[in-house]
Amino acid sequence: MKTFLVAWLALMLPSMGLACDVCGIFLGIQPHDRANSFSVLYRYRHLEGRVPGVAKSLLKHGGHGVDAASTGSSLYRELYMVAELRADIWLSQRFSVLAALPLVNNYQAVNGVIAADVYGVGDPLLIGRFQLVNTKCTTLEERTVHRVRIGVGAKAPLGQHDLAFRGEQVHDDLQPGTGSWDALGTLEYMVRRNRNGASLSIIGRANGEDADGMRMGNGLSTTAEFFRRWDLGENWKLMPSLGAYWELTGKDAHHGTDVEGTGASTLFASAGARAWWRSWGVQAIGQFVVAQDIGQWMVPNKERFVIGLTYNINNN
Repeated sequence: MKTFLVAWLALMLPSMGLACDVCGIFLGIQPHDRANSFSVLYRYRHLEGRVPGVAKSLLKHGGHGVDAASTGSSLYRELYMVAELRADIWLSQRFSVLAALPLVNNYQAVNGVIAADVYGVGDPLLIGRFQLVNTKCTTLEERTVHRVRIGVGAKAPLGQHDLAFRGEQVHDDLQPGTGSWDALGTLEYMVRRNRNGASLSIIGRANGEDADGMRMGNGLSTTAEFFRRWDLGENWKLMPSLGAYWELTGKDAHHGTDVEGTGASTLFASAGARAWWRSWGVQAIGQFVVAQDIGQWMVPNKERFVIGLTYNINNN
């Protein structure tokens, strides 16, 4: 499963982004205007359901190169767990660079039997983001505040993508790395009035081919959230949020030919909370599937969670 995810939140407050937990994309924003930040985040994603075909001959997400005429079904359970190291550095008043390195543990069981459990370094990514609009509250009067940012970047094929489990190489989608160069594009918009606000974020990904001619499906995702901020004393801040996340993933391709039975459209409901004490922030969010339309070889999504710790360095 190749998916994309961004969660983008409040002006002058940290946000938690979610990623493609298989492919290693993660995107977030600064907790303050033009503040450098360093984060450690843990992402967990659960997929489970029956997929057509004989388990031993079925290659996950499309049966690449195998006979799709198999009968019966197998119960798949998959867990994608990522510990991500991240830095977001401002180079000027409007331009910042986000760098991320994922450390990955991917797990798969078929009909209750462990088929893969691998650990490795995923593909690092680098995204440059430019702030087009940032209106600030500079008076005591209530005012509507807007922020608009765009970004472009790439994921480099430096992660491990040839790991084996019990003497057999695991499938492409279970490898920590993808083996391909991928282009990334982002658009983020936030509006806030007083302590209430909303955000909309979009991320697109155009994937390249790996050395075997395999290309994971291109994707587009959209996240919408509503939030409210409370100041608890001089140093504490709390911000709960509710929203929805929709992701659209195209079909995989092998040497330019689409792989039938791949591709997905999934809608998640989300709820989260962020808390900050001075320069430190902790965050947690849960997302749960409410509707999905997926290819026959795709394992259904269930839920995902993210927790994180961030340290901010003001750069104003």
